[in-house]
Amino acid sequence: MKKLIPLLIALAAAAACSGKDGKVIAKVGSEKITEGYLQRKLADISPAAQQYLDTKAGRKQFLDVLIHEKLMLMAARKSSVASGKDYKDRVRQKEAEMKETMDQYRDFMLARMWVEDMRAGELKVTDAEVQAYYKEHPNTVTLAHILMPSYEEAEKVVKKLKAGANFDATAREYSLDKETVRLPPVMYGEFMPELEDMAFKMKVGETQGIVKTSMGFHIIKKLSEDRAQAPEALERVRKILEKKKFDAFLAKFQEKHKVEVIDENYK
Repeated sequence: MKKLIPLLIALAAAAACSGKDGKVIAKVGSEKITEGYLQRKLADISPAAQQYLDTKAGRKQFLDVLIHEKLMLMAARKSSVASGKDYKDRVRQKEAEMKETMDQYRDFMLARMWVEDMRAGELKVTDAEVQAYYKEHPNTVTLAHILMPSYEEAEKVVKKLKAGANFDATAREYSLDKETVRLPPVMYGEFMPELEDMAFKMKVGETQGIVKTSMGFHIIKKLSEDRAQAPEALERVRKILEKKKFDAFLAKFQEKHKVEVIDENYK
């Protein structure tokens, strides 16, 4: 591999000096094999085989392989397969897949760059804002929760808990979210809005519910409340405030753009 690096550097330098694909190394009919093409093909070779390509014999053998590939491709283009329906259908399918991938990339990159631009403007959070929020909400709470699909089923669980049933065991038996019965510590602003006021006002050890959210019907138990330590807490606060500004921006933007869920299964 160490011996191959100088070869690749030399090829790259030659390609840069001789145009986009570098100088022509060989011709196969009207087809050209350039240094740039050779370099791209080299990248496909396994590291174990690349060391051999650092020798003159290796380079010659590799070029012979590329010439063979070019001859095959030229012959295939002149065959009936090239104009056949099956080949064209497969190419069209791949083109459609690649277009979809590119469309997704465009959307992803546009949204990502837009958010980065917003962070320097509408979403910018000052140190004073961070300090003020941290002073008002310095603590984290740790909760356990049970999530049920209906109010009636949640009521049955509440009755079991009031009768003395263990919260964790009951959650693992009945909750829709059995894998995350105990939630990680959250600061005010990091939890579901419908639950966080109640969560921060509850006493440690207390169980409350039933609260409806978009996920279902919740019963929560407060396990602990502790002060969040700076500087990590301040960075969390900055993200909380940035999200609040972002949500407010989108809510205002949505006022001008009607959102309507048509399918009854998603309402």
